[in-house]
Amino acid sequence: MDNLLEAAQRAVKAAMDAGAEFADAYCSQVREVSVGVENTSLRECEVVRDYGIGVRAFFQGGMGLASAQSLEYDDAVECGQRAAELSRAADADPDFVGLPEPAEPPEVGELFDDALAGLAVTEVVEWCRQGIEESRAIEPEVRLEGGADLAVGGSALASSTGIALQRRGTSVNINFYALLTRDEDVGTYFEYDAARQLADFVPGGVAAKATEEARRYLGGRNVATKRLPIVLGPLAASGLLFSVIGDANAEHVQRNRSFLGGKEGQRIASELLTITECPLVAGGLSSMAYDGEGVPKVRRELIEDGVLTTYLHNSYTANKAGVANTAHASRGGYRGSVGIGTANLQVALGSRTEAELISELDEGLYVTYGGIQPEGASGDISATVDFGFKIENGQFAYPVSTTMIGSDALEMLGNIDAVSSDYREEPGIIVPSLRIVGIQVAGGE
Repeated sequence: MDNLLEAAQRAVKAAMDAGAEFADAYCSQVREVSVGVENTSLRECEVVRDYGIGVRAFFQGGMGLASAQSLEYDDAVECGQRAAELSRAADADPDFVGLPEPAEPPEVGELFDDALAGLAVTEVVEWCRQGIEESRAIEPEVRLEGGADLAVGGSALASSTGIALQRRGTSVNINFYALLTRDEDVGTYFEYDAARQLADFVPGGVAAKATEEARRYLGGRNVATKRLPIVLGPLAASGLLFSVIGDANAEHVQRNRSFLGGKEGQRIASELLTITECPLVAGGLSSMAYDGEGVPKVRRELIEDGVLTTYLHNSYTANKAGVANTAHASRGGYRGSVGIGTANLQVALGSRTEAELISELDEGLYVTYGGIQPEGASGDISATVDFGFKIENGQFAYPVSTTMIGSDALEMLGNIDAVSSDYREEPGIIVPSLRIVGIQVAGGE
């Protein structure tokens, strides 16, 4: 790890010596094990080691980017020099003010697990093999796709303002998509598990759950076109809510690419909806002590009682808007620039179970999983319901097919009339079910 930070610091110094006014450098190294399952068979096992450095340099606000797949100090120096040269050739940007100043980040535990780091590749393969056996035991003719991934790595961040930070992390996930056919009838489903610690990871049963649920979706039927109350299960709810949070990206707002423009500080949802970012949860899937520019992370309500409390800022967008930095800078890796993203999101719970919310409906639609996400600029929603059930007399009547939902994000958020007390939890992430009234459902009848 020390060599990562030293490489980053050398690159920053080289950029400054070459004439940059500001610079930062991000180094990372990772070992990833990937096992793929295709057509209910082990397809491949791959072990990849990736490492490198990326440098941003700024001159009169113009930015130069350079990266190298190397951690050698000479290559880091060359990378810094190249970024500085590019920054001097870039157009000036009056909205750039500077990079963040150093600040002590909080402590976040359980982001690195020795048990995962020392896991043999054969263990990852065995998770997938067991998944295939589980699935076939339930449905011998199932078609199973998916696999498992294990990642172990570290990173370092240095800047010309004096930031010098480093961290290590582990992660693991397994996912399966099951497909069943009966004559011309098709049933499918997707299930997964993910964790930062081996103790939080339960690969057994994921393939079985996908297969059992796929069987429930056999026999899909059309529904009549009308306005109905809908219940979004946790996976469907997370797709809607997390996408809306992503549309609070300040860069998109400043470029007039977000339907949430002009909505900061305003009510955009039912008062029943509160979403909190919880980046400091020990062992959380996206927990972190600092963002992609080294700014300390804090817990904050992003939507509180239906009100959008803030846009999501990195240093550039915050300086451009003349507001405080919200520590939402993100880096996709050493090759990319800095974007905007969030850490663990938790949705405040209601007082009644999902089953109770369903039991109160004479007629409705339940959506288990699906792409119910607004178009970023307009907020429009047009989504196919691939995994859902018609609700009649307070219970599931049959799985649906050729069904769509037409709405917009503000209508759906505003029409939330209940949030469940039970929820799906992944490390650091909590999402309950939502009941939303008066949504246009289009079916084949």
